[in-house]
Amino acid sequence: MYLEKNLRQLIADETARLIYEEGYRDYRLAKQKASQRFGADNQAKNQPSNEEIEQALHEYVQLIAPKEHQATLRLHREIALEAMEFLEPFQPFLTGAALEGTSSPVSAITLHLSANRAEDVMFYLEEKQLPFQIHDRKVKAGKKQDYFPLLRLYVDNVEVELMIFPDDGHGSLSVLNSMTGKGIKRADYKRLQEILAAMPPP
Repeated sequence: MYLEKNLRQLIADETARLIYEEGYRDYRLAKQKASQRFGADNQAKNQPSNEEIEQALHEYVQLIAPKEHQATLRLHREIALEAMEFLEPFQPFLTGAALEGTSSPVSAITLHLSANRAEDVMFYLEEKQLPFQIHDRKVKAGKKQDYFPLLRLYVDNVEVELMIFPDDGHGSLSVLNSMTGKGIKRADYKRLQEILAAMPPP
């Protein structure tokens, strides 16, 4: 099968594997690792686009045992739904692998929250005695590209990322994917309920 694919496709496939199996969050770093494996240089013709990597990731998921993958995906979506209910005061939206259907056992569940201050979310978690780590991530939200607060915690040994954005009053701040430049797909609580209901029974 490998002989039938060109170097660019091989790098895209290996990048998808690294994202799914090893939990890489940064496409650029995963692509560098994949390129090194195949001894590829940085010529543009050999470097797959982020859209090609996303396509390869969806194709890779199709190769995973369906029951195993669906069980992981359902678990992540159920945890996300519970977290969104818990974080309802901060207008949560689900995004990332759990929404796209590419969750792996090492994937994080990513929620976008809105708050006047990041401290409001921190105080809320502290009151509930939930331990968390404080990080940040550079994204483009609205017309601003900047570092935004990211809180990391674990639910049933599954990593949950809480990205906190300024409260615009109705949680509709446009967030762009820093890797593709396109709007990030997001789902609110009601939409996630519908997605879960449409999944095959366990």
